[in-house]
Amino acid sequence: MDDEEQIARGVARGIARHEAARADAQGRQLLGCLLLFAVFVGGFLLLVTYGS
Repeated sequence: MDDEEQIARGVARGIARHEAARADAQGRQLLGCLLLFAVFVGGFLLLVTYGS
């Protein structure tokens, strides 16, 4: 195996790791936004139901 092939495989591995980390971060961000939305909806429902 020559050096160019090893470099190409290393670059491909680095790109794959970067994409996996980015997808993981996006998933966490989505879950955080959904949780925040659920809290606001719950608060709004409590306000409408029990508010004076």
